[in-house]
Amino acid sequence: MWVKMMGCGCENKKIMSDYERVAMLAKKAAMLDGCVYVVYRKSDGTYSFDKEGTKVDGVIVEYKHYL
Repeated sequence: MWVKMMGCGCENKKIMSDYERVAMLAKKAAMLDGCVYVVYRKSDGTYSFDKEGTKVDGVIVEYKHYL
């Protein structure tokens, strides 16, 4: 599925508010990098992910393992 990216941040915020999409991307990144990623919810209601051990600015929702 292709996502049309617009110049405004509102479209990106809408995309990053979809937990299932962010969790899927985190799982794929973990598999590619061979490490654990954390999915977290930021104060603006969007989700993000980063490698485990990195300081995150939000509430951790889930850990995605590479196996």
